[in-house]
Amino acid sequence: MESSYSIKILSLFVLLLFHFSCVKCKIYITKGMEVHITNGLPNNTNPLELFCQSKETHFGYHKLNVGEEFYWKFHLHFAGATLYWCRFYWGNLVRSADVFNDDRDFPNCDKEPSPTGNKCYWLVKEDGFYNCKKSKKDCFDWEKIYEWKA
Repeated sequence: MESSYSIKILSLFVLLLFHFSCVKCKIYITKGMEVHITNGLPNNTNPLELFCQSKETHFGYHKLNVGEEFYWKFHLHFAGATLYWCRFYWGNLVRSADVFNDDRDFPNCDKEPSPTGNKCYWLVKEDGFYNCKKSKKDCFDWEKIYEWKA
């Protein structure tokens, strides 16, 4: 019994040592995640412009016409929080928004089995930014998370 306890303590010590010495290591704890952003703005208006990034990755500048989608895949990091944010532009409106924060989104994103993992969906509309925690095809109850800022 004492041997089993010693192995557990030693394993925990090694895990903590690795965690604190490997802050920049890319050790993944999930199969994967995806963030999808769709332009749901009115027809015949300016395209949605966006620039998305994390502290390690920049996805560049994108223009989405009505109905178009931009998405990316990633893994949650073992060491440290996973955060992606975007800066959105539409006409004279601007908004910076966290589009994936693992504390908020990992437990809630679509858990439908997928080869790539869980998916988080965003719909950008004239009155704000909506998030859906179900599969996109089942999403009838989009929740408004952010509003545009003038």
